[in-house]
Amino acid sequence: MLLKEYETKKNIIFAYAEIKIHPSKEMRNIILHILRCIVAFTFIASSILKLLSLQNFELYVYSFGIFNYVTTTFVVRVLLVVEFLLGIGLLFRIFYKQTWWGTLLSLIGFSLFLIYVAVFRGSENCHCFGDFVELDTIPSLIKNMLLIGILLPIRKQEEWHHNLKPYIVTIACSAALFVAFLGYPMNSMYSLMFGNDEERFNKELYDKVISIPEYEQEIDSSKNQLVAFVSSTCKHCKAGNTILQAIITKNDIPINTITCFIASKNDSLIDSFKIITKSEKLHYKRASMGALIGITNGYFPTYLFLEKGIPSKAVSYKDLDEQEIVDFLKK
Repeated sequence: MLLKEYETKKNIIFAYAEIKIHPSKEMRNIILHILRCIVAFTFIASSILKLLSLQNFELYVYSFGIFNYVTTTFVVRVLLVVEFLLGIGLLFRIFYKQTWWGTLLSLIGFSLFLIYVAVFRGSENCHCFGDFVELDTIPSLIKNMLLIGILLPIRKQEEWHHNLKPYIVTIACSAALFVAFLGYPMNSMYSLMFGNDEERFNKELYDKVISIPEYEQEIDSSKNQLVAFVSSTCKHCKAGNTILQAIITKNDIPINTITCFIASKNDSLIDSFKIITKSEKLHYKRASMGALIGITNGYFPTYLFLEKGIPSKAVSYKDLDEQEIVDFLKK
């Protein structure tokens, strides 16, 4: 009897030890589910955070000189949509095999890009999480390696079969495309969607103001010029001049073809504006807020194309067209 009890207790102990050493299938599935969610939420968060600071991410991609600015804005939005949908696909195991491979190839592609940046541009914020989490190239590369390591054990997870799957796919695709392309429209779409019929340039007042000697000397009627009317405290003006400076730098546009009339209370605000927009080399001329409001009908910023001193077109920063600026200023 004692021997039998001993054998029973021994079997219980060994069975318990085996459970501790070899986790159950359910526990393993839970761990794999958590790992999959980590990668999925990383991709979803990355796409959303980049979207919330979209313009800076666009300028970062544009700075590599691969595409013109309009093409860059389109490519960036496609990238964010794909990144978001990969995250959703992983999270719900939708088209899982294709999603898994797409995620792996994306991480490999991003990693090769980061290696290029580290070698040729050094350490800088790669905008993986927009402006909200600053990650330099090496930490971001390590992050990608970890995500690839997490991907490997979840490769054989099964496709999710549920009646809700087509609805999730439809909602996710529609929401991603709508927000990326309509919620944050490209510059080339902005005029079509939000264009205002009101005149954004008052030529009569411009003629009066520009006839004042201190302003008149800024206009050179022997060449084409682009004149910016901005305010040092206007966030849209900062965005516009950042884009303008990026276009100038990429296309080697002579800076003496650009003149910025800026409304500001003091020189320190102008200096800060130049630093934020990276346009320290551009020529800024301080002007009264009243005069600029009158000239632009209150629209800030306004960019005026002067053809040999004669106003030909006035646009917002959303309407700045890279090729048009290059063709106009390099005539």
